[in-house]
Amino acid sequence: MEFCVVGTGRCGSKLLRSMFNYHPDLFVFNETHWFAKLHEWFGTAQAAPSAMLDVIQRSRHVDGSTITEVDSARFLTEMNLPDRLPPADFCDALGRYFARQHGKTLWADKTPDYGYMASTLQIHWPKCKVIHLIRDGAAVAQSMSKHPGYQALAALGQRFWCPLSLDFPGIDAPDTPPDMARYSELWHDRLTRIRNEATRLSPGSYLEVRHEDILASPQDNLDKVARFTGLRSPSEWQQQAETLINPKIANKPRPTHVLSSFAPHHLTLMRELGYPADSDHLPC
Repeated sequence: MEFCVVGTGRCGSKLLRSMFNYHPDLFVFNETHWFAKLHEWFGTAQAAPSAMLDVIQRSRHVDGSTITEVDSARFLTEMNLPDRLPPADFCDALGRYFARQHGKTLWADKTPDYGYMASTLQIHWPKCKVIHLIRDGAAVAQSMSKHPGYQALAALGQRFWCPLSLDFPGIDAPDTPPDMARYSELWHDRLTRIRNEATRLSPGSYLEVRHEDILASPQDNLDKVARFTGLRSPSEWQQQAETLINPKIANKPRPTHVLSSFAPHHLTLMRELGYPADSDHLPC
């Protein structure tokens, strides 16, 4: 794994992943979640490829659908894996397998929840870089409130999807959606947990990037993350990636009304991150 994009979720990581996938060398997985279970079950010990494929095939989204579709027979034939290997080597083989299908040579991951286990990633990949994508908490909380995955986390009182994903049967949206305060708390707790995890990463392997900065100056920020990850940064890639930005979405008004549900410690974090958090109707 070259690097992993993490975040609170609903923070713009889908856009950044799409931008990365325009890169001529790079394939980026979308929301794998299953590596947490591979680490839980096998650690760094060698295991059979079939056992690790079983974990992948049993990992589910909130609606019960398979997270990563893999043609197991083709994968095992093409990659010619040994009878047993460590999870990192298995994942490297799987990453190369998908990268080849897209004409690429490198692979990375975009799973916001892996911010909870960023230091664990470096146990398996010591040189793995971590990009923490940060977005205005008001926009994140509002977006979470409309997303079934975060509705499920809020309804279940959970913070982290990975432990729930194995054999998850699917869940319907709650009849009475949690109030916005649950989502502001989810945003706050997930972001502070990622920052805490970052203190255990090797020096120079953690970078915070603001979603708003990518929207405002995409080429400069892509060049920044390319330098951080060691990717080459051709101008053609930057220009293509910039076309993915939807001006209507980028210029969408800030949902300041959501801030009325933010507790004082949420607003303190907002200010620390450089986002406006003051209004006459907000708590002091």
